[in-house]
Amino acid sequence: MKINYKEPYWVKFNWDMDSHHDNQYVTEFNKTDANELVNFIYNKKFIVTCEFKIEKNYKRDEIGAIFGKPGKNLGLTYNNIHKVLGFEFWTKGKTDDVFCMVIFPQNMEKEVENGVIISVVRDFDKIILYKNFEKCNEITFENDLIDDYKNIALFLGCSNPGTSVSEHRHHGEMDINYFSILNNISDIKSAKKIYDTENYKLVENKDYNKILCLYDFKLTNNINIVYDESKYTHFLEKVPMEFLL
Repeated sequence: MKINYKEPYWVKFNWDMDSHHDNQYVTEFNKTDANELVNFIYNKKFIVTCEFKIEKNYKRDEIGAIFGKPGKNLGLTYNNIHKVLGFEFWTKGKTDDVFCMVIFPQNMEKEVENGVIISVVRDFDKIILYKNFEKCNEITFENDLIDDYKNIALFLGCSNPGTSVSEHRHHGEMDINYFSILNNISDIKSAKKIYDTENYKLVENKDYNKILCLYDFKLTNNINIVYDESKYTHFLEKVPMEFLL
């Protein structure tokens, strides 16, 4: 699926829909804030895996986010000028907040343009980056993440769309084929096994209950909702225009 420039999606709600999962047409639905979803980054272990592609002609800000959160920006970003892909975040310091960033050590232009699977893993005080499930780099940090990210949606296709500082919005076009969040787990082998599993067999996986959401972007409906293929509750929604600048 293609995410267009300044048309991001967000992961934010638990959904209760009146139509069957196989019926793509929806007219009524209820949604409530999903605290376990918007606050998973504060857990000591998690894995976010995303398969995406950014072609040369795609419109993007100088720095575009594959996924991210508002506040002092957190997310997987790609610098379109220097061709640097990395994960950035802020932690609490004794006096001032501390900026942290871990990058892929090699130029990622070819991989990003042709399509790549990236995993961001938290394992207690480490953030570890994987490319196609192979470890590439890691960073060790002190203290916990700043409170800016609490109870705030996770965006796909930007990181901070409502800020008045345009260069911090990080909008960008991309093709996205897979996105998942695994909670309370840091074993990349488990993430790969879930990635390789057919959707209808996910429930048989020993780590099925660790899946917070999983999207393969093959099933959407008439109101721009992408179905959660794991438990059918944490659907992706196109961000309403009133939340964008």
